[in-house]
Amino acid sequence: MKQNVVFWTGIKNEQLSAKYGGFEWMEYSKQSWQYWCNKHNVKLITFEQPVTDISIHRANWQKAVHCWDIIDTYNIEVDKVFLVDASSIIKWDAPNIFDQVDERLVAWNDLDNLKWVYDSIEGYKDFFGFDLDNSKYINSGVIIFNQAHRPFFESFKKLYYENVDAFIEMQDKVVKKGTEQTPFNYWLQEWGFELNLDMPITWKLTHLHRKEMLGHNWQLNGGQDKTPFFIKHGYLWFFTGFEKMQRTKLMTQVWNMIKHNYEA
Repeated sequence: MKQNVVFWTGIKNEQLSAKYGGFEWMEYSKQSWQYWCNKHNVKLITFEQPVTDISIHRANWQKAVHCWDIIDTYNIEVDKVFLVDASSIIKWDAPNIFDQVDERLVAWNDLDNLKWVYDSIEGYKDFFGFDLDNSKYINSGVIIFNQAHRPFFESFKKLYYENVDAFIEMQDKVVKKGTEQTPFNYWLQEWGFELNLDMPITWKLTHLHRKEMLGHNWQLNGGQDKTPFFIKHGYLWFFTGFEKMQRTKLMTQVWNMIKHNYEA
C-alpha cells in the first residue's frame, strides 16, 4: 500500500549552536509534525544526520540531492512526499494536505525577500545561461512531489556533484546566498515541469513579521483574545527571515503557547 511521506530536515550544525542559542526549536518543529503525521496516517521521515561533510556540503543542499536516497532506506512504497524543514511548525488541526493536491509538483512562490531572490537569480544566471521566469520562482523548502519527479531529483544530484566546487565558490564568494534554492529553481525551469502554484498561502506562512502576522486583533472580545494572526489564519508557519537567536526565542515562545494542543 502506498504511503504519503513528510520528509523533515533538522540537521544540527554544532558550529552554529551558539548563534542559534541551541537547537530546541528543532524539537518543537519535529513534535508538531509527529503529531500531525500520526493524526493523518502519514509516514514521518526525519533527516537529522548529514550524508556527507556538512562543513562542505550544506544541509539544505543535502536535503535536495539526497532526499530520495534516504526515503529508499525505509523500503516503503511512496505516494507523495511533503518536504519541509525544522524552521516550520504545523498547526495541530491542519487538514490533510495530501487530500488537496494533484500529481503536479506542488510549490509556493517565494517573494518575501525580493532583494535576496533577485540577487541570487542574477548571481547564478551566467552559470545556467538563461533568464529565469521570476513569476515561477518557488520556495524549495516546502514542496510536494511524487515518483514521477524522481528523475529530476536524480539529475539535480548529478548536477550538484559534477559542479560542487563551482557551486561552493558561487554561494560563498559571488552570490553569497548559501542555499540550494535558486539553483533548484533554475533546474526546475530547465526541465520545464508544470507546477501547481494554486495552494493557498495558509500552507506557507513565511516571514511572519513582514506580513504583520505576529500581532493580534485587540478589538476582539474586549482585547482578551491575544492569539496571533498567524495561528488563527494559517496551517503551516515558517519562522524564517529572523536573526538566528530571535528565531529560537520566538519559536520557544510560540511552542509554550500552543504545545498543549499536541498532547495525545
